[in-house]
Amino acid sequence: MKPRKSERVYLVEGPLPALKGSSQSSIKLGCLAHDRSREVWVRQESRSFKLCLIGSPLNESSQEYFPIPQQTFESLWRQTESHRVELTRSILPYGDTSIQFDRFHGEFEPLITARIAFETATSYRKFRKPAYLGQEIAPVESHDLRQIALRGLPLPGDSHMQAGAVPFLFKKGILHIVLITSSSGERWLIPKGHLESGMTLEEVALMEAAEEAGAIGTIEPGYKAMFQTEDGRTLRLFPLRVATLLPHWPERFARRRVVLPVYRALLRISDPGLAKALRDLSRRLTH
Repeated sequence: MKPRKSERVYLVEGPLPALKGSSQSSIKLGCLAHDRSREVWVRQESRSFKLCLIGSPLNESSQEYFPIPQQTFESLWRQTESHRVELTRSILPYGDTSIQFDRFHGEFEPLITARIAFETATSYRKFRKPAYLGQEIAPVESHDLRQIALRGLPLPGDSHMQAGAVPFLFKKGILHIVLITSSSGERWLIPKGHLESGMTLEEVALMEAAEEAGAIGTIEPGYKAMFQTEDGRTLRLFPLRVATLLPHWPERFARRRVVLPVYRALLRISDPGLAKALRDLSRRLTH
């Protein structure tokens, strides 16, 4: 489905303007089931709770909404942990149009996106983005929150977004993390890399784990984290349950590899954002 040319979407990378007086709503959207032929979602917007059935994910007219009680929503919401988004949406007037800010919470924090819709082609061409808007990203249609919940924010080729794996395993019941050195050998970190065209975030994480750390395994469903690194990049982390550590791997001569109990691994991490993300993830991972 092609994006509408009358919309522009940006990442917010600077201090937001005062949102006092803007209309705001809290939104929760979680997927209960999905395949090529159907999707089942629950959605909360302010005090409205609904179950959404989608017969064809690419056909907006196939959607059916059913009001549900709050108690039912909360019960179903607990089942959507691996595919959900939570955000606060603010609408701020801007010139002859308005800007929709989506401030994401939970695993997507501190992500903020800004969407501007234009009534005419002239206003679209004349638009000059304010200083707090960063890189422009490709707009998607009205199902964009569903795509983010299922696959993460689509940013192919974005030099500011990276995907990383947190290879982990348990030894005698104790959580261990696989760390590698940076290419310079000066810092300890986890396998990570830039997004590549045609690849999902999870696929990049799996590839980097194999190439940089020789770690082969599976992405642990339902556990993700995102944070900004010291150099300003946004890093999306995926815990990878290690099945095999290869004795020979592509970057074995460029990096050192260690397997450490999580408390010792954290002592080697110099980036405070990465250390916090690993600490938070480690509390949730189970044998």
